[in-house]
Amino acid sequence: MIPSRVGGLHVLRDGPADAPVVVLGPGLGGSCLDWRLVARLLTGHASVVRFDRPGTGHSGPCSGPCGGPPSLRREMAVLAAATGGAPVVLVGHSVAALHMEGFARTRPEAVRGLVLVDPSVEPPDGIGSARSAGSLRSIDPLVPVTRLLSRLPTLPRRLARRVGPAGRQIAIGLGALTRRETGSRAELAEIYGRPEVLRAVLAEYAAYPELVTDLQRLRAERPLPAVPLVVLTAGRACGPNVLVGHRAMAAMSPLGEHVVVPGSRHLMPLDRPDAVALAVRRVLAA
Repeated sequence: MIPSRVGGLHVLRDGPADAPVVVLGPGLGGSCLDWRLVARLLTGHASVVRFDRPGTGHSGPCSGPCGGPPSLRREMAVLAAATGGAPVVLVGHSVAALHMEGFARTRPEAVRGLVLVDPSVEPPDGIGSARSAGSLRSIDPLVPVTRLLSRLPTLPRRLARRVGPAGRQIAIGLGALTRRETGSRAELAEIYGRPEVLRAVLAEYAAYPELVTDLQRLRAERPLPAVPLVVLTAGRACGPNVLVGHRAMAAMSPLGEHVVVPGSRHLMPLDRPDAVALAVRRVLAA
């Protein structure tokens, strides 16, 4: 556990301390467990940092001067603590890719490269540029429902024990071609059976429209540094809109590259950890 401006963060570090630092950020509802396979492939080449966002995994609840509901500001504080201030390679899966991009725009001196793993499709121009928090809320009817549930003072522990692990199993079944799980049954029950974790996941989902709006505003104000950037697209889950969006994201940097990864659905760190590790190693060598 390390202190941060959003409370205590659970952080795992593998590999030699004097090697280049790679920071792995999990997607919505994820944890350090999601990166276990990728970390094993990178520990001979980098110092690999994995972390749990506030309220998720083994991290404490959100508190401190940057506390409050999930927001781009909060995620910047989380990454500032996880990176430790040294120039790092940031690797973000799904919604965490948007956090990583925002951090690179606000702290370019702390970023030596980016790998965005099947990122949420909010490209810098084109199909995502005109979206606002209001329009995203109207598109996704689950947003107001999750917002209401996340604001409940307490969630029954019995409900969390049933819904949390079951929801994780459904996510793996739908999002991973291999349906491979990286944690033991006991680890998953310990993490996803806690009411505070379920509430934190619901709050992140509910805050997604505001996150996108804040990032779009930041894109208009701060350029992305000209660092190596690899955008990975899951080959078994991509449609034309996803391809257009991911190509646009790769084009944000003059050193950007877009790669379609076969044999993977959205949970690429589970299906193709080798492809993710290879992209990280290319960025480290650039």
